[in-house]
Amino acid sequence: MSPAQITPKISGIILAAGLSTRMGEPKQLLPFGDSTIIETVIDNLLGSKLDEVIVIVGHEAEKVQAHIQHKPVKIAFNPDYQQGMLTSAQCGVRSISASADAFAMTLVDLPLITPDLVNLVIDTYVQTEGGIAVPSYNYRRGHPVIFNRRYAADLLALDGASGGVRSLFQKYADDIHYVPVDTDRVLWDIDYRADYEEALRKSSTA
Repeated sequence: MSPAQITPKISGIILAAGLSTRMGEPKQLLPFGDSTIIETVIDNLLGSKLDEVIVIVGHEAEKVQAHIQHKPVKIAFNPDYQQGMLTSAQCGVRSISASADAFAMTLVDLPLITPDLVNLVIDTYVQTEGGIAVPSYNYRRGHPVIFNRRYAADLLALDGASGGVRSLFQKYADDIHYVPVDTDRVLWDIDYRADYEEALRKSSTA
């Protein structure tokens, strides 16, 4: 069997349904580079080895979709987005292709994660026996996180009191393969205006 036949198919999931409460406006649509934050994240995933990219929308869904409808992505609406990020993660898992062997999950406010960083996590996932691959910078977990599809049922069974997706890291700690990276870009999410301004600075000096 050739390598192309045994390489697992991995779906990418971007969680972009949040309220952006701390930012005060939809951070998905803030200008970033030549486009917006969400378009930058989409392009970074599309430029990687992922087999498909799924974007989960919720808050200001129509505005967000208007910015990304020209992209070759699957868009899924999470009607329960106000109940928190877990519902968006579950919406994403329900949206992956039937042929997907695994799914990579990331947040919309991480525009500094380049295709090379995504590919590093993908390559490590493919090469190791562990079912979960997590990039790590200075012993802190980052994104994207890749899960084998066998964890989908566990994720879909979680509720608000379970501790969210992080609870799977505890339950399946022995299945995790950490991928050391030499940049904090896998951690740098944008919650506040100062985070946004710093991300712009980091991007312009890359």
